[in-house]
Amino acid sequence: MYIISKKSEKDYYDGVAGTTGIDKTIVYNRQIVELEEKDFPKDFHRSSYSYRRVPSFHNLSHIIIKKEFYDICEHSSPFIIGFCGKLYVGWKLYSNGKDLSYGGKELITTITYDDEHMKKIVQGNSYTGKFVDNLNYVLTYDPIHLFRELNTPIFIYDADYGRTDIDKYWRNHPKFFVNPLLKDYEFYKIFDAVQAFQEIQMFLGGVLGNKEKEIVNVADKYKITQHGFDKWSFRKEPQK
Repeated sequence: MYIISKKSEKDYYDGVAGTTGIDKTIVYNRQIVELEEKDFPKDFHRSSYSYRRVPSFHNLSHIIIKKEFYDICEHSSPFIIGFCGKLYVGWKLYSNGKDLSYGGKELITTITYDDEHMKKIVQGNSYTGKFVDNLNYVLTYDPIHLFRELNTPIFIYDADYGRTDIDKYWRNHPKFFVNPLLKDYEFYKIFDAVQAFQEIQMFLGGVLGNKEKEIVNVADKYKITQHGFDKWSFRKEPQK
């Protein structure tokens, strides 16, 4: 697989090409694109599901840390990674660190993909339903149409992008990126570099590249010469 990207936008699996060789018949143009919220895929629209007790992607972000687990974190927010035909849910766990010289406290962000751990420390609310129901909805959702619609092997929905304060009243800033850098979300916890590279290569060459090649109709006169014949092979050449 041949990856086209900016030098400043390298991901953790890029070096694999140097050890396995580069197949230039499969090209990944990894240009990072940020979508405006109005252009998010329909499944990720906040207005579609706000305050409805039906499982949805958006409702997954309406969670509360149980008080007995405040020593682990005081707040958490999900992100959903679309990777090669499947959705993966990750979590940012926020806690306070040391005091800062200009006031406030340092924000510590820990990333986990441990669903069972999250089921233990968080709960849903009366408006958006049970946490487990919303999580299972995402994990069992068939997203293949999203990959084809966006024409990419990787995308991410980050429900709480750019947080700088642990304040629970912080206003969420959801972001949606096509071709994001997976290292920023520690995705190597799910796939190591070799596995990630191979998955992307197979997905590009298979699902996204699974299109019938155009059939080029070659004129008869060219078919003849391709087989070593000429125009006199089946007729008598004139004497003069």
